[in-house]
Amino acid sequence: MIEKDVVHAQHGAIALSESARGLVRRGLEGEKWRADASGHEELRALGLAVLEPLTGQYVLADLHEAQRNLIQAEQASMSQHQARITSISSLFAGLDQMAAETSGGVVHFEDIAVANDVIAKYMETMRSHIYTAHPNARPPGQLKASIARETRLLQRGLKMRTIYADSAKTRAAEREWTQAASAHGAEVRTMAPDFVRMLLIDDRCAIISDQDTGPEQPPTGYIITHPGMVRICATFYKFLWDRAEPWMGGRVRQRHDTITTGRGREILRKMEEGSTIDQIARLLGLSRGTINKEIKALYESTNTSSHFALGSWWATSGERKLP
Repeated sequence: MIEKDVVHAQHGAIALSESARGLVRRGLEGEKWRADASGHEELRALGLAVLEPLTGQYVLADLHEAQRNLIQAEQASMSQHQARITSISSLFAGLDQMAAETSGGVVHFEDIAVANDVIAKYMETMRSHIYTAHPNARPPGQLKASIARETRLLQRGLKMRTIYADSAKTRAAEREWTQAASAHGAEVRTMAPDFVRMLLIDDRCAIISDQDTGPEQPPTGYIITHPGMVRICATFYKFLWDRAEPWMGGRVRQRHDTITTGRGREILRKMEEGSTIDQIARLLGLSRGTINKEIKALYESTNTSSHFALGSWWATSGERKLP
């Protein structure tokens, strides 16, 4: 390693003093010098001074060989620093894990800035994927600002999945974001909006919103870092993902002959099999209230007012063939 008090440097650049340059000129002319010559220590530090054992004097080293040796030494040093940087990340990831397990790994937040700081920290070292679920509309400015950042993540090979509410298909901001993100490999799906707002980063962190937080209220929720709890959140997200419908950002297509949704048809099939409301809610992982809302919407769209009438309509409907 080159000593800073021997070789002059400006912002990391190596330079020689005038006395050292004068010694190089003497060496190029075939002269020798003693160890006490002005500028000698600078040349020695760079490998430019070679000792002649018989005379005890120094001669100028081969310039190309000295350059090669110096570059190799710097490259080895860079590799060592990179290894240390990697080990630092691993060390503190382990310490974060210990802290999460010690504290229970679940922290409630009432200020969204706290959650955003945690998200930013984990995204800096993200290795695998980021999964999100947004039951409410996202601010257009936020979506526009996020496209460049999320495109960079996708270009790094990271996996991205997003679940939006079905109503997102009617909003330009979500359509534009979905089209841009999908073009770079993101996967987007939609479903009825009775699901929790969620964010998952790798298998290390989950952010879950409070269920009773409305779209106009400041978001509050939980930061989860305990490994077991994060895995439970990931399992729940997969449950939602498997029931959502793929979307590439296109507009809602109005079809006069299609008046049911994918979830509505799923409920109708369960009703046809004889399942009760409670059983359907349990099978689909939804609340009883959500199932009743879906059935009420089916009553309105099919102009019926009872389970029997709805079942009769379904029995002869061409929509039975739809997925």
